[in-house]
Amino acid sequence: MDAGWHDAHVLGQGAPMDARIAWHLEHAAACGCRAVPRTVVEELERRGIPVPEREDR
Repeated sequence: MDAGWHDAHVLGQGAPMDARIAWHLEHAAACGCRAVPRTVVEELERRGIPVPEREDR
């Protein structure tokens, strides 16, 4: 886990879906310590946005 990235990119509880999508896309590119949550994956698919694959880091 990239603790520095997480400290600089806090996603508040109850964040709107657009903010959650943006955060998880950035997270997948920068850290990727965990998979994108199912609800965000479903929304990405609904919007036609590719779901980032988790890389072992």
